[in-house]
Amino acid sequence: MSGVSVKFHGAAGTVTGSCFEVSGAGQTILVDCGMFQGTRSLESLNHEELPFDPKKIDAVLLTHAHLDHSGRLAYLYARGCKAKTYCMAPTADILKPLLQDAAKLQAADVERRNRRADRAGLPPFTPLYGSKDITRLHKNIRTVTYCEENYLDNGVSFRFWDARHIVGSASIEINIGGQRLLFSGDIGSGRAINCSASDIGGYDHVFCESTYGDRNRELVLVSERREMLARHVEEVMAAGGNLLIPAFALERTQAILEDFDALFETRRLAPVNVFLDSPLAQKVTMAVMRYRDSGTDMLKRSNIRFIQNTAESKKLNRMTGIVIIAGSGMCEGGRIRHHLVRNLPKRQSRLLLSGYQVSGTLGSVLRDGAKRVRISGNDVDVKAQVATLDGYSNHADRSGLIEWIKDRTPVRGSLFLVHGDPTALASLAETIEEVPDLPSAIVPALGETWALQPAEPATRESAGRPDAADLTASRDWISKLAALRAEVEDKLSRQKSNQDREKMLAALKRALDSVD
Repeated sequence: MSGVSVKFHGAAGTVTGSCFEVSGAGQTILVDCGMFQGTRSLESLNHEELPFDPKKIDAVLLTHAHLDHSGRLAYLYARGCKAKTYCMAPTADILKPLLQDAAKLQAADVERRNRRADRAGLPPFTPLYGSKDITRLHKNIRTVTYCEENYLDNGVSFRFWDARHIVGSASIEINIGGQRLLFSGDIGSGRAINCSASDIGGYDHVFCESTYGDRNRELVLVSERREMLARHVEEVMAAGGNLLIPAFALERTQAILEDFDALFETRRLAPVNVFLDSPLAQKVTMAVMRYRDSGTDMLKRSNIRFIQNTAESKKLNRMTGIVIIAGSGMCEGGRIRHHLVRNLPKRQSRLLLSGYQVSGTLGSVLRDGAKRVRISGNDVDVKAQVATLDGYSNHADRSGLIEWIKDRTPVRGSLFLVHGDPTALASLAETIEEVPDLPSAIVPALGETWALQPAEPATRESAGRPDAADLTASRDWISKLAALRAEVEDKLSRQKSNQDREKMLAALKRALDSVD
């Protein structure tokens, strides 16, 4: 018996909360410790006690800086973790502003929730972590380079491979208990750095992300993407509205700014005013630019402006004919929300989604055609056009994922599919069944533990959480209630008289009274 196991604390049956606990050879290793995003039920997992003892972790391996992979790292150290966290140098640089911003948002959210009248007399909410915990984390960060083999105790080692996703992203190979494991992290489609000192294929067990496992995307050239962006801008400016672009602070914002810079430089687009209204994205942009040279000089372009404070942000609400880039990419937080409140009711304006929208997020609800949404306590009519702009994704599609897996064959034991919503996971698993020489895919549930053996299929050691299916559903009871409330209000407003409305309310009351 090799005595190696893996427990799925996140990114199992869902696309967020990446966290895998690998145990064996006297070592306990954590791969990622990310935030859960999506429905309120899923987000509530962030505030549960960690399902393992942080003091017993021997090493943390971080694939990249996106919050769904890194967002709870500081919480580990708030709960007593003493282990080193290993990552690439760009990841370490980007991580600090990302987590500081997350801590700030947590503190604001906790203060707001504790002020609610229905919380009177109840135990107060507290943030997951603060600046001191982020400092503890950074004192324990150790940077590594692609391809170098790093050793822990008892002969356990790990190696970072280029994942082609964002700057500093990695797939992580772990050699433990006579087995070779590979965790994909998030996989992109660019050119990878191959490690000449180690074979790229031949693993006992592979853990592969499945974000776009249910679809193939048409190749969009950068020139085509820029042309589509220019047309969106021109159409909105001609209508006299504003173009809102919610964007992830890391990588997506930088790509969009580079596109605007190129459109202005070639004079394909008139020099409209573009405002980056995200302090976090500004900090991340400065960090990212240290690690890549895109050939742009966007910081010197007078019509690309960085908004510095809340007062300046609010002034944008009195302006028209502008482009606003703001966080967050799925409209779940940040300054984009108050811009949505002001602009969604305006037919002249447009919301342009440029990234993946997790089920249950405000971005996904708007993408799917909601006519009314609730934002920060405001019921907001959606009259603005909601559009998507393809070509920015840094995730491999279904064909890319299959090719990535095939390049790492033979897979002698098991192939686990993680980091995907249920539809993407099921679709990719079905596709894998048709690929020769690949083992059938395992789709683990949240909380499951699997025993790993060299060159043998994994066996499930313990069941997952009994509420796993409910937690990872695309819509929880809270989102269903919100949709029902909007539907009731819409039907009430369309009744011909107050008497008709009273009849409808009475019928609803009888239905409620009939439920024990």
